[in-house]
Amino acid sequence: MQHGESVLMVGDGTNDAPALSAATIGVALAGHGGGITAEAADVVVLVDDLARVPEAMRISRRTVHIARQCIAVGLGLSVVGMIAAAAGILAPTAGALVQEGIDLAVILNALRASR
Repeated sequence: MQHGESVLMVGDGTNDAPALSAATIGVALAGHGGGITAEAADVVVLVDDLARVPEAMRISRRTVHIARQCIAVGLGLSVVGMIAAAAGILAPTAGALVQEGIDLAVILNALRASR
């Protein structure tokens, strides 16, 4: 393995636990409990079906995309609100309400990850 490469290890037994914890991403197939294998892994697929690993990867990529989007939008709108407040355009009470609206919008956007 060369520097900077990622390693994905998929395992389903106790003997796989050391490799799962050493891999960049460890995926445990834990249809029968998992035990130490599930503890050592970064991701636990609750059925012993290797075909679910690509699905878990798609879900994780989508979740990270939505999280980054929420962070960017939340910070961006908050900065705009702070600039407006510093310029005297936004009163403190209105600023607090605007911030609550921004927080609510970001939370509602983040709920898309649960679909």
